[in-house]
Amino acid sequence: MKSSDRRVIKSDDVKFLRAPKNMPSGSNHSTDGVNHSQPSIRVRKASDLDRMKETYEKKVQLAEQKAYDRGLSDGIRQGMELQKSEAIKTLQAMTGIVTDVSELKKNILEHAEEQIIQLSLAIAEKVIHHEVTTNREVIQNVLKEAIKNIVDRENMKIRVHPQDFRYMMEIKSDFLQKFDGIRNIVFEEDEAVLRGGAIIETLFGEVDARLDQQYNEIKTLMTLPGSN
Repeated sequence: MKSSDRRVIKSDDVKFLRAPKNMPSGSNHSTDGVNHSQPSIRVRKASDLDRMKETYEKKVQLAEQKAYDRGLSDGIRQGMELQKSEAIKTLQAMTGIVTDVSELKKNILEHAEEQIIQLSLAIAEKVIHHEVTTNREVIQNVLKEAIKNIVDRENMKIRVHPQDFRYMMEIKSDFLQKFDGIRNIVFEEDEAVLRGGAIIETLFGEVDARLDQQYNEIKTLMTLPGSN
């Protein structure tokens, strides 16, 4: 630097600026008008952070409870719908079973009707045979029903099995007293007539009261057409 460029600052050129009275001590403001202060940083207190954490946790719990309730409600609804669906399926299955059983029963009855009738007749035949061979009173009851339907009761001849004949001779008097208009009645032994039955001859015809003949008539009526 040349000596001609030097400038001498005189005391009259130097001025001292007094700091403003309201400026706090330690202020970063300089006399050059430039603000050298640092940006203010706001520090949250610990209590504020705790409140924020508590609020957040409550929101999380509320969301979890809502999600749980929604899931529980949906689960119950789906469970009820599933139970309803299963109940309907079960009811439909039971209805189908009942229908199948009814059809099966109908088919069995249709195909087994003849066999059932034959079995019933066979049982009836055995019962009749057992009854007439063990109960002597069967012939009495048969004759009672037969004579009841005869109008002209005079001069009748009643043919019965020899064993029934002996029984009727024992009770003849008491038996005939139960009927009105009986005169000149004759009992006759006939081995061709099976026990429990009788053939009654009257002036107007013959009454067949044989049990085997009655059984055959019933069998004919019960046997289906075309059956063997």
